[in-house]
Amino acid sequence: MPRDTIDESISEKRPLLAVGYGPRCVPVMQLIEAAADVCELLWMIDGSIPEMHQMTELLHRFGPVVDIAGLSLGQILRELSPPYHPDGIATYLDANMSTFAQVAEELNLPFHSVATATALTDKAEQRRVLQEAGLPTPTCVVIASHQSPEELFAAGSTVGWPAVLKPRSAQGSRYTFFVQDLDRLVELLLSLGEERPDMVLEGYLGDDSSREGGPYADYVSVESVVARGEISHLAITGRFPLADNFRETGFFIPAALNESDQVAVLDLATSAVRALGVITGCLHTEIKFTQEGPRIIEVNGRMGGGVPDMLNRAAGVALVEMTLRVALGELVRVDGPVSTERIGFRFFLQPPSLSATVASINGVDALSDHPGVESITVHQGPGAVLDWKDGSRNHIMAVVGTANDYDELQNVSEVLHREVTVTYADVSHAR
Repeated sequence: MPRDTIDESISEKRPLLAVGYGPRCVPVMQLIEAAADVCELLWMIDGSIPEMHQMTELLHRFGPVVDIAGLSLGQILRELSPPYHPDGIATYLDANMSTFAQVAEELNLPFHSVATATALTDKAEQRRVLQEAGLPTPTCVVIASHQSPEELFAAGSTVGWPAVLKPRSAQGSRYTFFVQDLDRLVELLLSLGEERPDMVLEGYLGDDSSREGGPYADYVSVESVVARGEISHLAITGRFPLADNFRETGFFIPAALNESDQVAVLDLATSAVRALGVITGCLHTEIKFTQEGPRIIEVNGRMGGGVPDMLNRAAGVALVEMTLRVALGELVRVDGPVSTERIGFRFFLQPPSLSATVASINGVDALSDHPGVESITVHQGPGAVLDWKDGSRNHIMAVVGTANDYDELQNVSEVLHREVTVTYADVSHAR
């Protein structure tokens, strides 16, 4: 694992790390492999989530499981000690991050502070903190459930049009929409139903006209670890253009940026990390290039999806192991962005913006034989029912591999969209 220095102590007893775990998290076996030479694992889960029912048995094979669903802070602490005395806490998802921060505070373990965890998982609070630190951010207004037409009109007037509507706390672009005007805002809110979560409406970050027409999206993400307050930026992840409703179509490490853009992006990420008060943890900071310069889209207090695999393919960096060591309080420093020997990528084939049933998928064999493609995973096969509001996680398939240069990278993207065809049944178009 490339790093300049790492402060680790040798003891007879392996440390115990409590891991907040849930659906769409780092794969279990990836965590087990990363922990092999580092620590034992204890799993903290929300057993009320249906997807966790079949995962819990697997987790029990690799460490004790504590179900925190419906428990107060005091009850969680009693579940942990005794019989367990964790030496650190880590999480790889947004859910319950504030709860884990409270647990860490009570047990004096390295983790985000409660205020930091709140800002990392509450988009409205994050905007407020960044603005107070002097970082330029779009105006953001909370849209609670059952707001009156007058209140929605006032929110739109405050933010301005166009705008972005998104959940106050969520990930994966689920329920995230580009909103042209008040009528569209009302239409979208009605489509989400009365049980919709609290949302935020925020000003749309305008595009940088100098980047139009290029093969890549005009935003990137910075992948960082913070150990004892020391910030290490490991990589900058590039993107391919988004599908409708801000759905991801492809990531790659390293991003195709010139030196001045890299410096600007890393400086902004550093300012955001410091503004949010991050002392320990792993971060995924999304930044967009605009006419006025780079701007923060959002800062996530966890690894980005697919980042560990891409970083390992590109540079041989074992990011998951690194995050475990950071969570245990070790001092990890990396002189980054790390050098890369190739490009690690992950493409998503997104369906059109519709609700439908997948009828058939053709052309996968042609893609699997393409140089550089190392794995193809079908997420929504024939018979799968798609909801147009579900964001990036509704993708048909994921394609993972490596490329020697950016021409090869673009070629894989072209082959994916040329050779693979998907047909749909029971189609109803997005409203």
